[in-house]
Amino acid sequence: MSVFRRASFLTLILACLAACSLDSPYVRLRVEAPSIPSVKMSAYREIAVADFFLAEPPPDLNLNRELTDYFKTEVGFRFKGTVSRRSLPLDKEEKLKDEAFWKEAAAGAPGLLFLTGKAGLEQELRKALLDKSSQGLEEPFAKEKAWDERKNFTLQITLFLIDGGTGRPVFDKEYKETINYTNTKQPIGFALFDLLQQLKLKFFRSVFGTDRLQERYIIFR
Repeated sequence: MSVFRRASFLTLILACLAACSLDSPYVRLRVEAPSIPSVKMSAYREIAVADFFLAEPPPDLNLNRELTDYFKTEVGFRFKGTVSRRSLPLDKEEKLKDEAFWKEAAAGAPGLLFLTGKAGLEQELRKALLDKSSQGLEEPFAKEKAWDERKNFTLQITLFLIDGGTGRPVFDKEYKETINYTNTKQPIGFALFDLLQQLKLKFFRSVFGTDRLQERYIIFR
């Protein structure tokens, strides 16, 4: 923790203590707790966003293009080096762990990290029969049945960060994001963007490390 962060933390504690009643047995604080990144990103000069392996591509969306465009843009906001796009079609899932394939793709470029993975996007219309209370003159607590429809989307994705020098993954993690809408005509492209926004928070927290608010308690004895 930096000197500035320590000073800010102590200032916050003193301010909370001054504001609290002496009769209170504890003080509750909300502090920013940094998470430790899983990958030492400073060791790399470039991140190349490669293609994704898609077992069953959705018929009404170019999922590979949407994923690569999204990650190239969003990683570019966080990574201090170069972020590029590499067209490396993955016709087999086994290529994700093929060291020779990635070393050849890197062509000896120093400090190169590939971002790739495998993904699938599913959508379904879900119906449920719900009880809805209705108040009438004869039966004030009568219930009526009504069908409720929602459109559900599920993104299953495993993200890999592969060192171009060794061809081996330095990070791989599976994610499953779901979202549903009362609008049964919600376009799949809009749903994918919302799902990726959910995913980004988790992925960036692991890879880059981000501050998040956590509760801490100081107990008086």
